[in-house]
Amino acid sequence: MKRIEGIRMQLDAVGYLKSVKALLGITYKELAAVLGIPESVLSRYATGDMLPSVETAREMLEKLEARYHISSVIKAKFKMYDTYIDMSFVNMPEFWRLYEIYLSRRFPGLGVDVVLTAAADGIPLAVAAASRFEASLVVAKQYREPGVENYEYTYLREGRPVTLYVPAAQLKKGQTVFIVDDIARTGKTLKALINLASKAGARIVGASVLVARREVSIEADFPVDVLYTIE
Repeated sequence: MKRIEGIRMQLDAVGYLKSVKALLGITYKELAAVLGIPESVLSRYATGDMLPSVETAREMLEKLEARYHISSVIKAKFKMYDTYIDMSFVNMPEFWRLYEIYLSRRFPGLGVDVVLTAAADGIPLAVAAASRFEASLVVAKQYREPGVENYEYTYLREGRPVTLYVPAAQLKKGQTVFIVDDIARTGKTLKALINLASKAGARIVGASVLVARREVSIEADFPVDVLYTIE
């Protein structure tokens, strides 16, 4: 293992520890029981006074993921009302950190040039993904950038046409693209993003959907990861 990879694992272990503590209200006592590490040591990890060894960090990540998987965090924070879905937790840096770590372990070694998402709710997650993949971020918007060539795709949303645009200069032939979608109610936005990438001649290497309705069918010739499903 390269030194930088070991350091990343150490920081990820501490980041995961701090994130689940903040997002789920887990105490050091509970974490100590799960990890088999004294509370005082965990506290020093969290404050940055010390880092776990690479091997300890690996074990911490495995145990934390098993007990506090990111999908369980989504389940705890996700709120669905009659006319409104509350996903405000995706704006929290603690969740971004969990999401970054999850993607790096779900798609190890994936080469990504561009992370593509649709404005606007998916942007925080896409920024986190782009940061971890060290890729550029491209946001498909519902308006055309003036004075430049744009790729565009139109679809129906709740009976009305919606068009997404991406400036051609931002998405190029041969680039590898990873798609991020915060919620797939029908799968149409994901399909639109796939079509935009295809129009550019880019190659899609994977997609991440945070929340999807159970009945949504996502067919693709690349891996599509759905973290949490709802009725």
